[in-house]
Amino acid sequence: MGIVNKGLSLLGMLVIMSTPLTAMGQEPELPPLAKMRDANNNNRIERDEAAGPLVGNFDTMDCDKSGNLDGKEILGFFQGIDCPKKPDSNRPPAKPTTSRPSNKLLFNLYIPRTISMFTTIIKPWSGAIESSTKGIVKIKFSASSLAPIPRQLRMVSSGVADAGMGLHHFTPRKTVTARISELPFAARSSRAVSIAAWRTIKEFGKGSEYKGVKLLGITSPPPTLIFNSKKVIKAVKDFRSLKMLVSGSLVKPAKLLGSAVVGIPLPFAYEQFSRGVVDGTISNYGGIKEFRLSKFVKYATPIPGGVGNTSIFIVVNKKKFDGFSKNTQDAIMRVSGEKFGNYSAGWDKNEKASIKLLKKAGIKETQLSAKVLADIKKRWSVIEPKWIKDAGKLGIDGRQVIKFYRNELVKIEGAK
Repeated sequence: MGIVNKGLSLLGMLVIMSTPLTAMGQEPELPPLAKMRDANNNNRIERDEAAGPLVGNFDTMDCDKSGNLDGKEILGFFQGIDCPKKPDSNRPPAKPTTSRPSNKLLFNLYIPRTISMFTTIIKPWSGAIESSTKGIVKIKFSASSLAPIPRQLRMVSSGVADAGMGLHHFTPRKTVTARISELPFAARSSRAVSIAAWRTIKEFGKGSEYKGVKLLGITSPPPTLIFNSKKVIKAVKDFRSLKMLVSGSLVKPAKLLGSAVVGIPLPFAYEQFSRGVVDGTISNYGGIKEFRLSKFVKYATPIPGGVGNTSIFIVVNKKKFDGFSKNTQDAIMRVSGEKFGNYSAGWDKNEKASIKLLKKAGIKETQLSAKVLADIKKRWSVIEPKWIKDAGKLGIDGRQVIKFYRNELVKIEGAK
């Protein structure tokens, strides 16, 4: 079955495609991944049974506020369907109101506060916003996500939250320019990619890509490698025996290498490796450490410039931003924009520590020969033209953008 990406996470697609159909009026069964967490076999996911995205988004998904999740609630969340509103016939329609103080930005947070992206990037930046504006603007993080993960951009533009973050691959036709960081072979470091992507958007981006929001920053994780639990990779044919857990922009490279693809996000990898469903993945060392996968993966295959990367946006509602004084807007942008990319150095620092730790723990990294790398480049040569075509639909000269982006990477880190 092919992998489709139309604003849904690959986990969401897996949920949708694998949820058993039920007769009219019957309660939908839990999706297979969720069912494995159903310890008491009641066709519900209790709070203490939740894992992965279900943890941080539990309250959002729990439409009936029963304290547990059923198949319909889980399926609806990953399809981007909001909880149904209960009508109150005794109460007149409420008038629209903005109850949040004008100086506070409600930032929708769907990631755990323990992972490195929050601790090294989002949290320090939010503190810098408050300091730069002398306390005029304060960022408050939501207790759980106010919208399904694929709808973060829409949620902020509509004012459900004042600010938020999200993945560009959930809006592939709309936010094309920033997705240049998804191309293979170009990445150098998280900081370099984040800053180069920002400069590229400022130079070539279209206003329609971020309609209704003000783009405050771009970040990308460190370059990705190919990890597996079976063997040292010596030739492209060795990839054919691997069952690769990948999602988003990393699906295509894995399929082009001939690997079987299991479209599940990395937070669910531990369970899939432990059950023998997969034996490989594409990640950086930080991801392997963060999701405790060093217990399974033993071999790392680096690709010069990385397999590709994830591109993440930080945005604020345009009307909210425009409501601040010019001085306050300037204060916000003094620690945002290109300077926001500097916070990605925290990801690079975490990556270096993870590399040292995991190699010491026994992960063996083996370089590919020039001949094998040439074969991989040939197989992946279809990825760049596809991005150029998507850029062309927005009136953007993709070839010129790629040249600019790669030149900026060299400026930031020097020739390598």
